[in-house]
Amino acid sequence: MKFKSLHEKAKLVDDLIDDYIETKGASFVPMNDLEKTVTAAFPDAVLANLGLHRLVFCLRHKSHELALKTGKVHAIELDHKAYKQLPASLRHVYFARIFWHTKYSLLQEYGAEAEASAEGVAQLRAIASKYGLLDITCDNIRSINGYLKIVDASLAPPGLFKLWKTADTVKLMLPPPVRKAIRKSRMLTADKGR
Repeated sequence: MKFKSLHEKAKLVDDLIDDYIETKGASFVPMNDLEKTVTAAFPDAVLANLGLHRLVFCLRHKSHELALKTGKVHAIELDHKAYKQLPASLRHVYFARIFWHTKYSLLQEYGAEAEASAEGVAQLRAIASKYGLLDITCDNIRSINGYLKIVDASLAPPGLFKLWKTADTVKLMLPPPVRKAIRKSRMLTADKGR
């Protein structure tokens, strides 16, 4: 197993989350508490992104830039399922490798921020769409070993792919400032729930 020491820490985070849920009778840990739990186990972790159901931390391990995604079981399962949508022969060519996952965490290649050209994004979107993946934007693409790779994607619920694809296409036609405002609004809404 790659990054075994990080896996052990992630299992500790799982245990702490389970303890919290059991003792508080909660459905999950509030995002503020989750952030504190993860940074206690991973002192070098830097919060890179937050959502409604999970947090993304950037970790540096030797020469590797990694993302530790931690959140509700369903969110982690969806991330893993999206990754596995691509056939094994293409998966690591276009999607950032996922090394392992635990109940509440997933470790993935993260790479560096990328300046993706419109053509590069369009190519990744076309390949991802062919396998049922959506939400491939510049924000969800990073440069890993010099190659553009998807680090996050969405799967439409069964039977709703065409509808979600239409919404995804419309969202892409919005001017970048509007898309950024929508993304910031979603992040602020998620932050209020923390």
